[in-house]
Amino acid sequence: MIEVPVLVVGGGPVGLALACELGLRGTGCILAEQRPGINEHPRANVVASRTMEHFHRWGIADRVARAGLPLDYPVDIVFTTRLARREIFRFSFPSYEDCRSPSAAKLSQLPDLLQSRYFKTSVAQSDLEPVLLDFARSFDAVDVRFGWRLDDFTQDDDGVTARLTQSVTEESLLVRCRYLVACDGGRSEVRARLGVSLDGEADLGQFVGVHFRSPDFMRRHALGRATLYWAMNRESPGVFIAINGRDTFTFQRSVAPGESVSSIRPLAAIQAAFDEPIECEILSVQPWKAHQLVAERLRIGRVFIAGDAAHLFVPTGGFGMNTGIGDAVDLGWKLAAVIDGWGGAALLDSYHAERHPVAVRNTTEAADNYRKIRPAFARAQDAEAPDPLGASARSEIARGIAEGAKHFAATGIHLGYRYESSPVCIPDGTPSPPDDPQVYVPTSRPGSRAPHVMLDDGRSILDLFGAGFTLIRTGEGDADRDEALFVNAGRELGIPVSFQALGDAQVARLYERRFVLVRPDGHVAWRGDQPPVDVAALLRRVAGHDEAGATPPNPETAL
Repeated sequence: MIEVPVLVVGGGPVGLALACELGLRGTGCILAEQRPGINEHPRANVVASRTMEHFHRWGIADRVARAGLPLDYPVDIVFTTRLARREIFRFSFPSYEDCRSPSAAKLSQLPDLLQSRYFKTSVAQSDLEPVLLDFARSFDAVDVRFGWRLDDFTQDDDGVTARLTQSVTEESLLVRCRYLVACDGGRSEVRARLGVSLDGEADLGQFVGVHFRSPDFMRRHALGRATLYWAMNRESPGVFIAINGRDTFTFQRSVAPGESVSSIRPLAAIQAAFDEPIECEILSVQPWKAHQLVAERLRIGRVFIAGDAAHLFVPTGGFGMNTGIGDAVDLGWKLAAVIDGWGGAALLDSYHAERHPVAVRNTTEAADNYRKIRPAFARAQDAEAPDPLGASARSEIARGIAEGAKHFAATGIHLGYRYESSPVCIPDGTPSPPDDPQVYVPTSRPGSRAPHVMLDDGRSILDLFGAGFTLIRTGEGDADRDEALFVNAGRELGIPVSFQALGDAQVARLYERRFVLVRPDGHVAWRGDQPPVDVAALLRRVAGHDEAGATPPNPETAL
Protein backbone atom coordinates (compact mmCIF):
# COMPACT_ATOMS: atom_id res chain seq x y z
CA MET A 1 0.00 0.00 0.00
CA ILE A 2 1.17 3.51 -0.87
CA GLU A 3 0.29 6.38 1.44
CA VAL A 4 -0.09 9.87 0.01
CA PRO A 5 -1.93 13.00 1.19
CA VAL A 6 -4.07 13.45 -1.97
CA LEU A 7 -5.20 11.12 -4.75
CA VAL A 8 -6.35 12.97 -7.89
CA VAL A 9 -8.46 10.85 -10.25
CA GLY A 10 -8.38 12.17 -13.80
CA GLY A 11 -5.56 13.69 -15.82
CA GLY A 12 -7.32 16.29 -17.94
CA PRO A 13 -6.65 20.01 -17.49
CA VAL A 14 -8.41 20.20 -14.12
CA GLY A 15 -6.67 17.19 -12.58
CA LEU A 16 -3.33 18.40 -13.93
CA ALA A 17 -3.98 21.93 -12.61
CA LEU A 18 -4.77 20.55 -9.16
CA ALA A 19 -1.55 18.51 -9.22
CA CYS A 20 0.34 21.67 -10.18
CA GLU A 21 -1.20 23.72 -7.35
CA LEU A 22 -0.45 20.96 -4.82
CA GLY A 23 3.06 20.41 -6.18
CA LEU A 24 3.84 24.11 -6.01
CA ARG A 25 2.95 23.98 -2.32
CA GLY A 26 4.95 20.81 -1.66
CA THR A 27 1.86 18.71 -0.97
CA GLY A 28 2.21 15.09 -2.03
CA CYS A 29 -0.26 13.65 -4.51
CA ILE A 30 -0.75 10.84 -6.98
CA LEU A 31 -2.59 11.66 -10.20
CA ALA A 32 -4.17 8.58 -11.79
CA GLU A 33 -5.51 8.78 -15.37
CA GLN A 34 -6.90 5.71 -17.10
CA ARG A 35 -5.94 6.90 -20.60
CA PRO A 36 -2.40 6.02 -21.74
CA GLY A 37 -1.57 9.66 -22.45
CA ILE A 38 -2.84 13.11 -23.38
CA ASN A 39 -6.03 13.19 -25.47
CA GLU A 40 -4.86 14.69 -28.78
CA HIS A 41 -8.35 15.66 -29.93
CA PRO A 42 -8.76 19.43 -29.26
CA ARG A 43 -11.77 20.34 -27.15
CA ALA A 44 -11.61 23.59 -25.16
CA ASN A 45 -9.72 26.28 -27.04
CA VAL A 46 -9.60 29.46 -24.89
CA VAL A 47 -7.64 30.13 -21.71
CA ALA A 48 -9.45 32.98 -19.96
CA SER A 49 -7.86 35.97 -18.23
CA ARG A 50 -8.29 34.64 -14.69
CA THR A 51 -6.84 31.26 -15.62
CA MET A 52 -3.84 32.97 -17.20
CA GLU A 53 -3.36 34.94 -13.97
CA HIS A 54 -3.10 31.64 -12.12
CA PHE A 55 -0.63 30.37 -14.72
CA HIS A 56 1.36 33.60 -14.33
CA ARG A 57 1.54 33.00 -10.58
CA TRP A 58 2.87 29.50 -11.31
CA GLY A 59 5.45 30.93 -13.75
CA ILE A 60 4.14 29.14 -16.85
CA ALA A 61 1.96 31.78 -18.57
CA ASP A 62 4.43 32.39 -21.39
CA ARG A 63 4.82 28.66 -22.01
CA VAL A 64 1.07 28.30 -22.19
CA ALA A 65 0.72 31.21 -24.63
CA ARG A 66 3.45 29.88 -26.90
CA ALA A 67 1.78 26.47 -27.02
CA GLY A 68 -1.22 27.97 -28.81
CA LEU A 69 -1.78 30.24 -31.79
CA PRO A 70 1.08 32.54 -32.86
CA LEU A 71 1.40 35.42 -30.40
CA ASP A 72 0.52 37.99 -33.07
CA TYR A 73 -2.54 36.05 -34.26
CA PRO A 74 -5.68 38.23 -34.10
CA VAL A 75 -8.54 36.98 -31.93
CA ASP A 76 -11.13 37.65 -34.62
CA ILE A 77 -14.48 35.88 -34.70
CA VAL A 78 -16.07 35.77 -38.15
CA PHE A 79 -19.64 34.86 -39.08
CA THR A 80 -20.35 33.69 -42.61
CA THR A 81 -22.97 31.83 -44.58
CA ARG A 82 -20.18 29.55 -45.80
CA LEU A 83 -16.51 30.37 -45.62
CA ALA A 84 -16.06 30.85 -49.36
CA ARG A 85 -19.26 32.91 -49.69
CA ARG A 86 -20.50 35.84 -47.64
CA GLU A 87 -19.19 37.39 -44.43
CA ILE A 88 -22.08 38.46 -42.19
CA PHE A 89 -20.42 39.95 -39.12
CA ARG A 90 -17.06 40.10 -37.34
CA PHE A 91 -15.76 40.73 -33.83
CA SER A 92 -12.13 41.89 -33.76
CA PHE A 93 -10.09 41.51 -30.58
CA PRO A 94 -6.34 42.10 -30.08
CA SER A 95 -3.75 39.36 -30.27
CA TYR A 96 -1.97 38.00 -27.20
CA GLU A 97 1.03 40.16 -28.12
CA ASP A 98 -1.10 43.32 -28.29
CA CYS A 99 -2.74 42.50 -24.95
CA ARG A 100 0.62 42.18 -23.24
CA SER A 101 1.72 45.66 -24.37
CA PRO A 102 -1.50 47.48 -25.19
CA SER A 103 -1.37 50.84 -26.92
CA ALA A 104 -3.60 53.71 -25.87
CA ALA A 105 -5.77 52.93 -28.88
CA LYS A 106 -6.13 49.29 -27.84
CA LEU A 107 -7.03 50.30 -24.28
CA SER A 108 -9.66 52.63 -25.64
CA GLN A 109 -11.01 49.90 -27.92
CA LEU A 110 -10.96 47.24 -25.19
CA PRO A 111 -10.96 48.68 -21.63
CA ASP A 112 -11.01 45.09 -20.32
CA LEU A 113 -7.21 45.25 -20.70
CA LEU A 114 -7.11 47.66 -17.75
CA GLN A 115 -8.53 44.91 -15.51
CA SER A 116 -5.96 42.18 -16.21
CA ARG A 117 -2.74 41.64 -18.11
CA TYR A 118 -4.58 38.95 -20.06
CA PHE A 119 -7.71 38.74 -22.19
CA LYS A 120 -8.39 35.73 -24.45
CA THR A 121 -5.43 33.39 -24.96
CA SER A 122 -6.10 30.92 -27.75
CA VAL A 123 -4.65 27.54 -26.77
CA ALA A 124 -6.27 24.22 -27.59
CA GLN A 125 -6.77 21.92 -24.62
CA SER A 126 -4.65 19.30 -26.39
CA ASP A 127 -1.76 21.80 -26.45
CA LEU A 128 -2.35 23.11 -22.92
CA GLU A 129 -2.31 19.72 -21.23
CA PRO A 130 1.33 18.87 -22.14
CA VAL A 131 2.46 22.17 -20.57
CA LEU A 132 0.55 21.39 -17.37
CA LEU A 133 1.84 17.83 -17.39
CA ASP A 134 5.47 18.95 -17.68
CA PHE A 135 4.97 21.45 -14.87
CA ALA A 136 3.28 18.90 -12.61
CA ARG A 137 6.08 16.40 -13.21
CA SER A 138 8.68 19.02 -12.23
CA PHE A 139 7.65 18.57 -8.57
CA ASP A 140 9.01 15.73 -6.48
CA ALA A 141 5.75 15.73 -4.52
CA VAL A 142 3.68 14.85 -7.62
CA ASP A 143 3.44 11.30 -9.02
CA VAL A 144 1.62 11.27 -12.39
CA ARG A 145 0.45 7.85 -13.54
CA PHE A 146 -1.17 7.51 -16.95
CA GLY A 147 -2.72 4.15 -17.76
CA TRP A 148 -4.04 3.63 -14.22
CA ARG A 149 -7.77 3.43 -13.55
CA LEU A 150 -9.63 3.73 -10.27
CA ASP A 151 -11.50 0.48 -9.61
CA ASP A 152 -12.81 1.04 -6.11
CA PHE A 153 -12.57 3.27 -3.05
CA THR A 154 -13.89 3.43 0.49
CA GLN A 155 -13.65 6.23 3.01
CA ASP A 156 -13.65 6.45 6.78
CA ASP A 157 -13.11 9.17 9.38
CA ASP A 158 -9.38 9.32 8.74
CA GLY A 159 -9.01 8.93 5.00
CA VAL A 160 -9.76 7.10 1.77
CA THR A 161 -8.51 3.71 0.58
CA ALA A 162 -8.49 3.35 -3.20
CA ARG A 163 -7.61 0.48 -5.54
CA LEU A 164 -5.89 1.41 -8.80
CA THR A 165 -5.29 -0.98 -11.68
CA GLN A 166 -2.75 -0.64 -14.48
CA SER A 167 -4.71 -0.86 -17.72
CA VAL A 168 -2.22 -3.02 -19.65
CA THR A 169 -0.63 -5.29 -17.04
CA GLU A 170 -3.64 -5.40 -14.68
CA GLU A 171 -1.23 -4.76 -11.80
CA SER A 172 -3.21 -3.66 -8.75
CA LEU A 173 -2.17 -0.98 -6.27
CA LEU A 174 -3.75 0.10 -2.99
CA VAL A 175 -3.47 3.78 -2.17
CA ARG A 176 -4.27 5.25 1.23
CA CYS A 177 -4.85 9.00 1.09
CA ARG A 178 -6.28 11.67 3.33
CA TYR A 179 -8.39 13.08 0.48
CA LEU A 180 -9.55 11.97 -2.96
CA VAL A 181 -10.47 14.47 -5.69
CA ALA A 182 -12.59 13.35 -8.64
CA CYS A 183 -11.51 15.16 -11.83
CA ASP A 184 -12.68 12.24 -13.97
CA GLY A 185 -14.93 14.08 -16.40
CA GLY A 186 -18.58 14.39 -17.24
CA ARG A 187 -19.20 10.64 -16.91
CA SER A 188 -17.48 10.61 -13.52
CA GLU A 189 -17.55 7.17 -11.93
CA VAL A 190 -16.56 8.66 -8.60
CA ARG A 191 -19.55 10.99 -8.64
CA ALA A 192 -21.83 8.09 -9.61
CA ARG A 193 -20.52 5.89 -6.79
CA LEU A 194 -21.08 8.69 -4.31
CA GLY A 195 -24.69 8.94 -5.49
CA VAL A 196 -24.36 12.63 -6.32
CA SER A 197 -26.93 13.77 -8.86
CA LEU A 198 -26.68 16.51 -11.49
CA ASP A 199 -29.13 19.43 -11.47
CA GLY A 200 -30.04 21.47 -14.54
CA GLU A 201 -30.86 20.73 -18.16
CA ALA A 202 -29.25 17.98 -20.22
CA ASP A 203 -28.93 17.55 -23.99
CA LEU A 204 -29.27 21.17 -25.07
CA GLY A 205 -27.52 20.31 -28.32
CA GLN A 206 -25.56 17.63 -30.11
CA PHE A 207 -22.40 18.10 -32.15
CA VAL A 208 -19.72 16.22 -34.04
CA GLY A 209 -16.20 17.52 -33.45
CA VAL A 210 -13.86 16.92 -36.40
CA HIS A 211 -10.14 17.53 -36.00
CA PHE A 212 -8.45 17.92 -39.37
CA ARG A 213 -5.37 19.14 -41.20
CA SER A 214 -5.69 21.23 -44.35
CA PRO A 215 -2.89 23.29 -45.93
CA ASP A 216 -5.65 24.49 -48.28
CA PHE A 217 -7.82 26.06 -45.57
CA MET A 218 -6.27 29.53 -45.22
CA ARG A 219 -5.61 29.83 -48.97
CA ARG A 220 -9.14 29.05 -50.09
CA HIS A 221 -11.04 31.86 -48.39
CA ALA A 222 -10.66 35.64 -48.19
CA LEU A 223 -11.57 36.08 -44.52
CA GLY A 224 -8.04 36.42 -43.17
CA ARG A 225 -6.82 35.07 -39.88
CA ALA A 226 -9.44 34.41 -37.21
CA THR A 227 -9.80 32.11 -34.23
CA LEU A 228 -13.41 31.17 -34.99
CA TYR A 229 -15.16 30.96 -38.36
CA TRP A 230 -18.90 30.40 -38.00
CA ALA A 231 -20.74 28.79 -40.92
CA MET A 232 -24.42 29.72 -40.70
CA ASN A 233 -26.30 27.62 -43.21
CA ARG A 234 -28.85 24.83 -43.15
CA GLU A 235 -26.80 22.17 -44.91
CA SER A 236 -23.75 22.06 -42.64
CA PRO A 237 -23.95 24.56 -39.76
CA GLY A 238 -21.15 24.86 -37.25
CA VAL A 239 -17.94 26.63 -36.33
CA PHE A 240 -14.32 26.17 -37.45
CA ILE A 241 -11.69 26.73 -34.74
CA ALA A 242 -8.05 27.53 -35.56
CA ILE A 243 -5.70 25.25 -33.63
CA ASN A 244 -2.16 26.13 -34.76
CA GLY A 245 -2.83 29.14 -36.97
CA ARG A 246 -1.54 27.36 -40.06
CA ASP A 247 -3.10 24.09 -41.11
CA THR A 248 -4.89 22.35 -38.22
CA PHE A 249 -8.46 23.12 -37.23
CA THR A 250 -11.54 21.62 -35.71
CA PHE A 251 -15.03 21.82 -37.14
CA GLN A 252 -17.81 21.60 -34.57
CA ARG A 253 -20.72 20.46 -36.73
CA SER A 254 -24.14 21.12 -35.19
CA VAL A 255 -26.50 18.15 -35.39
CA ALA A 256 -30.03 19.24 -36.31
CA PRO A 257 -33.12 17.80 -34.58
CA GLY A 258 -34.00 14.54 -36.29
CA GLU A 259 -30.54 14.24 -37.84
CA SER A 260 -28.39 11.29 -36.74
CA VAL A 261 -24.74 11.56 -35.79
CA SER A 262 -23.96 8.53 -37.93
CA SER A 263 -25.30 10.29 -41.02
CA ILE A 264 -22.68 13.04 -40.83
CA ARG A 265 -19.65 12.44 -43.05
CA PRO A 266 -16.77 14.56 -41.69
CA LEU A 267 -15.13 15.49 -45.00
CA ALA A 268 -18.44 16.24 -46.68
CA ALA A 269 -19.53 18.36 -43.70
CA ILE A 270 -16.33 20.44 -43.84
CA GLN A 271 -16.57 20.96 -47.57
CA ALA A 272 -20.25 21.91 -47.42
CA ALA A 273 -19.59 24.49 -44.68
CA PHE A 274 -16.66 25.83 -46.68
CA ASP A 275 -18.44 25.63 -50.04
CA GLU A 276 -15.20 24.46 -51.63
CA PRO A 277 -13.80 20.94 -52.25
CA ILE A 278 -10.75 21.60 -50.08
CA GLU A 279 -8.31 18.82 -49.31
CA CYS A 280 -8.41 17.62 -45.69
CA GLU A 281 -6.80 14.92 -43.61
CA ILE A 282 -9.24 13.86 -40.91
CA LEU A 283 -7.26 13.34 -37.69
CA SER A 284 -10.03 12.42 -35.23
CA VAL A 285 -13.78 12.61 -34.78
CA GLN A 286 -15.62 12.90 -31.45
CA PRO A 287 -19.40 13.35 -31.09
CA TRP A 288 -20.45 15.27 -27.99
CA LYS A 289 -23.47 16.81 -26.28
CA ALA A 290 -23.98 20.19 -24.64
CA HIS A 291 -25.48 20.42 -21.15
CA GLN A 292 -26.28 22.86 -18.37
CA LEU A 293 -25.66 20.63 -15.35
CA VAL A 294 -24.11 21.06 -11.90
CA ALA A 295 -23.50 18.40 -9.25
CA GLU A 296 -25.77 18.86 -6.24
CA ARG A 297 -22.80 18.53 -3.89
CA LEU A 298 -19.08 19.02 -4.46
CA ARG A 299 -17.95 17.21 -1.33
CA ILE A 300 -18.92 13.98 0.37
CA GLY A 301 -16.73 13.40 3.42
CA ARG A 302 -13.14 13.18 2.24
CA VAL A 303 -14.00 13.03 -1.46
CA PHE A 304 -14.27 16.19 -3.57
CA ILE A 305 -15.64 16.71 -7.09
CA ALA A 306 -14.12 19.18 -9.57
CA GLY A 307 -14.12 20.14 -13.24
CA ASP A 308 -16.45 18.34 -15.66
CA ALA A 309 -17.26 15.85 -12.92
CA ALA A 310 -18.84 18.78 -11.07
CA HIS A 311 -20.35 20.79 -13.93
CA LEU A 312 -21.12 20.31 -17.62
CA PHE A 313 -21.34 23.24 -20.01
CA VAL A 314 -22.46 24.38 -23.39
CA PRO A 315 -19.14 25.70 -24.79
CA THR A 316 -20.64 29.06 -25.83
CA GLY A 317 -18.36 31.48 -24.01
CA GLY A 318 -15.48 29.14 -23.23
CA PHE A 319 -16.35 28.82 -19.54
CA GLY A 320 -16.09 25.08 -18.88
CA MET A 321 -12.37 24.34 -18.63
CA ASN A 322 -11.70 27.73 -17.04
CA THR A 323 -14.33 27.14 -14.35
CA GLY A 324 -12.76 23.74 -13.69
CA ILE A 325 -9.27 25.17 -13.29
CA GLY A 326 -10.80 27.68 -10.88
CA ASP A 327 -12.07 24.70 -8.88
CA ALA A 328 -8.56 23.24 -8.81
CA VAL A 329 -6.96 26.46 -7.58
CA ASP A 330 -9.60 26.98 -4.88
CA LEU A 331 -9.36 23.42 -3.61
CA GLY A 332 -5.60 23.07 -4.05
CA TRP A 333 -4.48 25.76 -1.62
CA LYS A 334 -7.08 24.66 0.93
CA LEU A 335 -6.02 21.00 0.85
CA ALA A 336 -2.39 22.05 1.16
CA ALA A 337 -3.18 24.33 4.12
CA VAL A 338 -5.07 21.60 5.99
CA ILE A 339 -2.42 18.98 5.27
CA ASP A 340 0.33 21.38 6.36
CA GLY A 341 -1.56 21.95 9.62
CA TRP A 342 -2.42 25.64 9.44
CA GLY A 343 -5.79 25.27 7.72
CA GLY A 344 -8.89 24.29 9.69
CA ALA A 345 -11.91 22.14 8.85
CA ALA A 346 -14.05 25.08 7.70
CA LEU A 347 -11.53 25.72 4.94
CA LEU A 348 -12.52 22.46 3.24
CA ASP A 349 -16.20 23.09 3.98
CA SER A 350 -15.86 26.34 2.04
CA TYR A 351 -15.07 24.56 -1.24
CA HIS A 352 -18.71 23.72 -1.95
CA ALA A 353 -19.93 27.05 -0.54
CA GLU A 354 -17.62 28.96 -2.88
CA ARG A 355 -17.48 26.93 -6.08
CA HIS A 356 -21.03 25.57 -6.38
CA PRO A 357 -22.62 29.02 -6.89
CA VAL A 358 -19.93 29.86 -9.45
CA ALA A 359 -20.71 26.66 -11.36
CA VAL A 360 -24.44 27.44 -11.38
CA ARG A 361 -23.78 31.03 -12.49
CA ASN A 362 -21.37 30.06 -15.27
CA THR A 363 -23.35 27.12 -16.67
CA THR A 364 -26.47 29.31 -16.71
CA GLU A 365 -24.67 32.07 -18.60
CA ALA A 366 -23.19 29.63 -21.13
CA ALA A 367 -26.64 28.16 -21.79
CA ASP A 368 -28.07 31.66 -22.20
CA ASN A 369 -25.40 32.41 -24.81
CA TYR A 370 -26.33 29.24 -26.66
CA ARG A 371 -30.04 29.99 -26.64
CA LYS A 372 -29.45 33.52 -27.89
CA ILE A 373 -27.34 32.48 -30.86
CA ARG A 374 -29.76 29.76 -32.02
CA PRO A 375 -32.17 32.24 -33.72
CA ALA A 376 -29.32 33.28 -36.02
CA PHE A 377 -29.07 29.70 -37.26
CA ALA A 378 -32.83 29.62 -37.70
CA ARG A 379 -32.49 32.40 -40.35
CA ALA A 380 -29.56 30.63 -42.02
CA GLN A 381 -31.56 29.33 -44.97
CA ASP A 382 -32.85 32.82 -45.78
CA ALA A 383 -29.32 34.23 -45.45
CA GLU A 384 -28.34 32.35 -48.60
CA ALA A 385 -31.46 33.39 -50.52
CA PRO A 386 -31.33 35.95 -53.31
CA ASP A 387 -31.64 39.59 -52.27
CA PRO A 388 -33.64 41.35 -50.90
CA LEU A 389 -34.66 38.37 -48.70
CA GLY A 390 -31.04 37.29 -48.27
CA ALA A 391 -29.81 40.79 -47.43
CA SER A 392 -32.60 41.26 -44.90
CA ALA A 393 -31.84 37.94 -43.21
CA ARG A 394 -28.10 38.64 -43.03
CA SER A 395 -28.76 42.08 -41.55
CA GLU A 396 -31.05 40.57 -38.92
CA ILE A 397 -28.47 37.89 -38.09
CA ALA A 398 -25.73 40.52 -37.76
CA ARG A 399 -27.85 42.60 -35.35
CA GLY A 400 -28.57 39.55 -33.21
CA ILE A 401 -24.90 38.57 -33.05
CA ALA A 402 -23.82 42.10 -32.14
CA GLU A 403 -26.35 42.19 -29.32
CA GLY A 404 -24.85 38.96 -27.99
CA ALA A 405 -21.30 40.34 -27.59
CA LYS A 406 -21.16 39.03 -24.02
CA HIS A 407 -20.76 35.56 -25.53
CA PHE A 408 -17.34 36.53 -26.91
CA ALA A 409 -16.06 39.11 -24.40
CA ALA A 410 -17.10 37.82 -20.99
CA THR A 411 -14.63 39.60 -18.71
CA GLY A 412 -17.35 39.93 -16.07
CA ILE A 413 -17.76 36.15 -15.96
CA HIS A 414 -14.04 35.42 -15.73
CA LEU A 415 -13.03 38.13 -13.24
CA GLY A 416 -16.24 39.12 -11.50
CA TYR A 417 -17.26 35.93 -9.69
CA ARG A 418 -17.31 36.29 -5.94
CA TYR A 419 -17.67 34.02 -2.91
CA GLU A 420 -20.72 35.58 -1.27
CA SER A 421 -21.62 32.72 1.08
CA SER A 422 -18.14 31.57 2.03
CA PRO A 423 -17.61 30.70 5.71
CA VAL A 424 -13.98 31.88 5.42
CA CYS A 425 -14.60 35.33 3.91
CA ILE A 426 -15.82 37.94 6.38
CA PRO A 427 -18.59 40.14 4.96
CA ASP A 428 -18.50 43.86 5.68
CA GLY A 429 -22.14 44.63 4.98
CA THR A 430 -21.54 46.46 1.71
CA PRO A 431 -23.79 45.71 -1.29
CA SER A 432 -22.60 43.50 -4.11
CA PRO A 433 -21.45 45.27 -7.26
CA PRO A 434 -23.36 44.42 -10.45
CA ASP A 435 -22.67 40.92 -11.74
CA ASP A 436 -22.61 41.64 -15.46
CA PRO A 437 -21.24 38.87 -17.70
CA GLN A 438 -19.46 41.35 -19.95
CA VAL A 439 -18.47 44.21 -17.64
CA TYR A 440 -16.22 43.55 -14.65
CA VAL A 441 -16.44 45.99 -11.72
CA PRO A 442 -13.19 45.93 -9.68
CA THR A 443 -13.76 45.72 -5.94
CA SER A 444 -11.96 44.62 -2.78
CA ARG A 445 -15.24 43.49 -1.24
CA PRO A 446 -14.63 40.25 0.70
CA GLY A 447 -15.01 37.18 -1.50
CA SER A 448 -14.05 39.05 -4.68
CA ARG A 449 -10.88 38.75 -6.74
CA ALA A 450 -8.42 41.37 -5.53
CA PRO A 451 -8.19 43.99 -8.32
CA HIS A 452 -5.27 44.16 -10.72
CA VAL A 453 -3.23 47.38 -10.69
CA MET A 454 0.01 48.01 -12.57
CA LEU A 455 2.61 49.41 -10.18
CA ASP A 456 5.35 51.93 -10.97
CA ASP A 457 7.98 49.16 -11.14
CA GLY A 458 6.13 47.40 -13.98
CA ARG A 459 4.67 44.64 -11.84
CA SER A 460 1.03 43.94 -11.17
CA ILE A 461 -0.11 44.13 -7.58
CA LEU A 462 -1.14 40.50 -8.09
CA ASP A 463 2.57 39.63 -8.23
CA LEU A 464 2.91 40.71 -4.58
CA PHE A 465 0.57 38.06 -3.26
CA GLY A 466 2.39 35.25 -1.52
CA ALA A 467 1.80 31.54 -0.95
CA GLY A 468 -0.10 32.38 2.25
CA PHE A 469 -2.24 35.36 3.16
CA THR A 470 -1.06 38.82 2.12
CA LEU A 471 -2.09 42.01 3.92
CA ILE A 472 -2.21 45.01 1.59
CA ARG A 473 -2.04 48.30 3.50
CA THR A 474 -2.67 51.54 1.63
CA GLY A 475 -2.17 55.15 2.69
CA GLU A 476 -0.08 56.61 5.48
CA GLY A 477 0.68 55.20 8.91
CA ASP A 478 3.19 53.18 10.88
CA ALA A 479 3.94 50.34 8.46
CA ASP A 480 6.28 48.56 10.90
CA ARG A 481 3.59 48.50 13.58
CA ASP A 482 0.92 47.24 11.20
CA GLU A 483 3.21 44.58 9.76
CA ALA A 484 4.16 43.31 13.20
CA LEU A 485 0.52 43.20 14.26
CA PHE A 486 -0.53 40.84 11.47
CA VAL A 487 2.65 38.92 10.68
CA ASN A 488 3.44 38.16 14.34
CA ALA A 489 -0.13 37.02 15.00
CA GLY A 490 0.16 34.71 12.01
CA ARG A 491 3.52 33.40 13.15
CA GLU A 492 2.15 32.55 16.60
CA LEU A 493 -0.74 30.63 15.01
CA GLY A 494 1.42 29.00 12.31
CA ILE A 495 -0.61 30.79 9.61
CA PRO A 496 1.59 32.32 6.86
CA VAL A 497 1.01 36.06 6.50
CA SER A 498 3.07 38.55 4.48
CA PHE A 499 2.71 42.34 4.41
CA GLN A 500 2.80 44.95 1.65
CA ALA A 501 2.54 48.68 2.36
CA LEU A 502 1.65 50.60 -0.80
CA GLY A 503 1.36 54.37 -1.21
CA ASP A 504 0.05 54.21 -4.79
CA ALA A 505 -3.08 56.38 -5.16
CA GLN A 506 -4.64 54.03 -7.73
CA VAL A 507 -4.21 51.09 -5.36
CA ALA A 508 -5.86 53.09 -2.56
CA ARG A 509 -8.79 53.95 -4.85
CA LEU A 510 -9.39 50.43 -6.17
CA TYR A 511 -8.75 48.66 -2.86
CA GLU A 512 -11.24 50.98 -1.10
CA ARG A 513 -10.02 50.24 2.46
CA ARG A 514 -6.72 50.81 4.25
CA PHE A 515 -6.34 47.14 5.13
CA VAL A 516 -7.18 44.32 2.68
CA LEU A 517 -6.32 40.71 3.52
CA VAL A 518 -5.83 38.61 0.38
CA ARG A 519 -5.95 34.81 0.36
CA PRO A 520 -3.44 32.50 -1.37
CA ASP A 521 -5.77 32.29 -4.40
CA GLY A 522 -5.97 36.07 -4.82
CA HIS A 523 -9.47 36.53 -3.37
CA VAL A 524 -10.15 38.97 -0.56
CA ALA A 525 -10.82 37.40 2.84
CA TRP A 526 -11.37 40.59 4.89
CA ARG A 527 -11.00 44.36 4.67
CA GLY A 528 -11.29 47.35 6.97
CA ASP A 529 -10.03 50.84 7.62
CA GLN A 530 -8.64 49.83 11.01
CA PRO A 531 -7.03 46.60 12.21
CA PRO A 532 -9.50 44.29 13.96
CA VAL A 533 -9.56 44.28 17.74
CA ASP A 534 -8.43 40.64 17.72
CA VAL A 535 -6.13 39.93 14.76
CA ALA A 536 -5.59 36.33 15.86
CA ALA A 537 -9.34 35.67 15.83
CA LEU A 538 -9.54 37.12 12.30
CA LEU A 539 -6.73 34.89 11.05
CA ARG A 540 -8.21 31.80 12.68
CA ARG A 541 -11.53 32.52 10.98
CA VAL A 542 -10.17 33.05 7.45
CA ALA A 543 -7.89 29.99 7.81
CA GLY A 544 -10.89 27.80 8.59
CA HIS A 545 -10.63 27.45 12.36
CA ASP A 546 -14.20 27.99 13.54
CA GLU A 547 -14.79 30.80 15.98
CA ALA A 548 -17.71 30.16 18.31
CA GLY A 549 -20.93 31.14 16.57
CA ALA A 550 -19.06 32.58 13.57
CA THR A 551 -18.84 29.71 11.10
CA PRO A 552 -21.58 27.07 11.25
CA PRO A 553 -20.58 23.66 9.87
CA ASN A 554 -21.76 22.70 6.41
CA PRO A 555 -24.14 19.73 6.73
CA GLU A 556 -23.40 18.68 3.17
CA THR A 557 -19.89 17.65 4.09
CA ALA A 558 -20.90 15.06 6.67
CA LEU A 559 -19.79 11.51 6.06
